[in-house]
Amino acid sequence: MQPAYIALGLGILLSGFSPILVRLSPLDPAATACWRLLVAAILSLAFARLRVKLPPKVLMAVVFAGFLLAADLVLWNIAIMTTTVMEAALLVMLYPLLVAAIEIMFLKRPMAWQLVAGGLIAFSGVILMSVGPRLGSFGTGQSSTLGNLLALTAAFFYAGCLLITARSCRGHDVRAVTFWELLSAGIFCIPLLFWEDRGLPAAPAEMGFMALYGLVTFAGYFLMNIGLTKVAASTAAILGYAQPVIASVIAFFLLSEAPGHFALLGGATVLIGLACASRAKAPA
Repeated sequence: MQPAYIALGLGILLSGFSPILVRLSPLDPAATACWRLLVAAILSLAFARLRVKLPPKVLMAVVFAGFLLAADLVLWNIAIMTTTVMEAALLVMLYPLLVAAIEIMFLKRPMAWQLVAGGLIAFSGVILMSVGPRLGSFGTGQSSTLGNLLALTAAFFYAGCLLITARSCRGHDVRAVTFWELLSAGIFCIPLLFWEDRGLPAAPAEMGFMALYGLVTFAGYFLMNIGLTKVAASTAAILGYAQPVIASVIAFFLLSEAPGHFALLGGATVLIGLACASRAKAPA
């Protein structure tokens, strides 16, 4: 297996812990997003040994990607706090289809039929997850229509972020791209701290939690950005369907969120789609 795919897989694995850490965070949703990003940016800067220079046009693009990432995370964090972890994690997974559609229709990039079919199958699992609670499938998590809509909206922001990041990582220092993306996203989140009651970590345990979450954030984004140097954004996005499966398994053990029948069926459908997509070969 190519190193880029290994890095991407590890990044997706780490991202599976994100919704759980949001739910367990001692801070409010926007504050959690802000502090995890700022801590991750500091770690990224130290890892890059302060060498984070980028051409002006690339820097502007990465900063805009950071804005999109900030919007995605804030909306998604709020969604995680208002609906079940599995639904929030799955509904935001609309972004792979958005990325694939943009690459096919606007960037004119060829795509293997297995990848397209796998993405559509996986998204059908998302549909099962979203309609299940309305059809009498009962789990122990509390579903919310507003939370589900916020998660879907976050998907649009992350799709744009991923496309810009993938383009920026090719031909430029991944460490620099990761730093500016995380830093700008964290800065864009700062104004939202004034809208929440729990915006600042007060106790040492809260500071330690945000430091740990920042480390997971930095490692996850850096590994995924390494993968994006070789893997197409659409492929990376569709392989990202593994993230909600990871999140739902963790939520079952740590938060006792037992999914209902439709949720289980949707999760299984996502895995089938992922297996189909993984059989695709990159176009020559």
